[in-house]
Amino acid sequence: MLKLLIILFSFLLSEEDMLPKTILKDLDNDKRDIYEFLENGPAVINFWFLACEPCKKEMVYLDEFNTKYAKYGFKVVSVNTDNSRTFNRVEPYVNSKKYSFTVLSDPKSLFFRKVGARICPYLIVVDQEGKIINRHSGYNPGDEIKLEKEIVSLMMPQLKADTTLVDTTIIKLLQPDIPKDITPDSE
Repeated sequence: MLKLLIILFSFLLSEEDMLPKTILKDLDNDKRDIYEFLENGPAVINFWFLACEPCKKEMVYLDEFNTKYAKYGFKVVSVNTDNSRTFNRVEPYVNSKKYSFTVLSDPKSLFFRKVGARICPYLIVVDQEGKIINRHSGYNPGDEIKLEKEIVSLMMPQLKADTTLVDTTIIKLLQPDIPKDITPDSE
């Protein structure tokens, strides 16, 4: 009996760490499986709504990361939680910002609640298998630095294998133990 309880308990714990299977609609009203975004690598999934100013500030960095790490299989997926009353303003806003990431809609906040979110912005870091690596609630300036370090940590094998990598911001994150004032030319 104890063995059965342990197995059941460990199964429940492992399920909590996994991204729930969900189908959401994109801004073109097409149904999208959230797991399709994990096919080539890890992802960050953020939740936001139009009246949330910290959400909008965070999305600037998320767009940058989506572009910067896309060639390594990384994606940002943005989930809007505006309800039907305000949703008609979401697409014009997204189009005006020209975001590089996909925006999905969760008007009843069902997926939002399934992942344990309570406030926006809410962000989850997910590996390629769908395991939730980390969760972030709220946004303060500087949070993007920690998030980029998490992304680089997840993408380490792909980044280290890239012999054409010239982005110095990524190179510095790959070599955190090297003092910043030492350059290869100064030795």
